[in-house]
Amino acid sequence: RYVEIKHGRISMLAVVGYLVTAAGVRFPGAGDVPDGLAAFPYMHTTADGKTVLMQMLAFFVVAEIVNRDAFGLAEFPGDFRNGFIDFGWDKQTDEWKAKKRALEINQGRAAQMGILGLMVHDQLGNLKETVLPW
Repeated sequence: RYVEIKHGRISMLAVVGYLVTAAGVRFPGAGDVPDGLAAFPYMHTTADGKTVLMQMLAFFVVAEIVNRDAFGLAEFPGDFRNGFIDFGWDKQTDEWKAKKRALEINQGRAAQMGILGLMVHDQLGNLKETVLPW
């Protein structure tokens, strides 16, 4: 279940990032970076792109180290609060918690299918015509 939650969370972020870059939003200085999967070959061929790839790698390593149940306090798989962040979760009923956890799993599954569909249509070359008409 932990892996499913993790992949769902990553996919939710990926869908948002994909759609934001497809809409033309870029960081300052990165206006010439193409959107979608075309960004990876571009980043491999430029010095700035290689720096960004190294930053991404460093972020992924740190995220893997930090986002875990470091103290054995997890209430469920994917609970990375580690006794520090609550935001009212502990005050809710067990039924409410179960509903929110089920929502996250279902939305994660939908996001996994969504990012897969975006990547397939990007590779087919019809993403702009069929999926993202703007």
